[in-house]
Amino acid sequence: MRRLVLALVAAALVALTSVVSPTCAYACSCLGITTKRAVEQSDAVFLGTVTEVTETKVGGERAAVLRFDVSRVYKGTVYADQVIVTPADSAACGLTPEVGSSWVIFANGTIHGDGKAAKLRLTTTLCHGNLSTSAPPQTLGRPVPPLPGASDRNERAETTDARLTRGLVIAGIGALGLAALIGVGLAYLWRSQKD
Repeated sequence: MRRLVLALVAAALVALTSVVSPTCAYACSCLGITTKRAVEQSDAVFLGTVTEVTETKVGGERAAVLRFDVSRVYKGTVYADQVIVTPADSAACGLTPEVGSSWVIFANGTIHGDGKAAKLRLTTTLCHGNLSTSAPPQTLGRPVPPLPGASDRNERAETTDARLTRGLVIAGIGALGLAALIGVGLAYLWRSQKD
């Protein structure tokens, strides 16, 4: 009897595991990185305070867009109002700072999107060596002020330029077509007056 109960329990467990599929669990795994190496491997390094965190999709993946009020730049092209893209959660090695917290950010320029929609954006992860601090280490060197304006202003300007260019091309083609029709009409009238 006891063997029959054990056999039934084992059969139930086998049946249950074949019906229920476990989901994969992901965890971020980074090797430690020195500040010196983080600077060497980064396109941009800056000190800033998080002013906004929003979620979006980048290449079909969930991502967080972090907006920083930048006070000091140690490397690269960084604006006073800088946007950084990172994976949406820490399990995917995404940086998850609180609004109002200060960070030294080590970021790389990464192309997001395809074709004409492609944009070069600064990207970072937990593995880049970012530091949650308002007092950056001396090893970063002498800072410079950030560029005035917002980093995503250039993206919006490029999008507006593309729309404006497309509109002007369509208007130009329409004007040429209209001019051709007027020319044909005038030629027809001129010819009919001769006859």
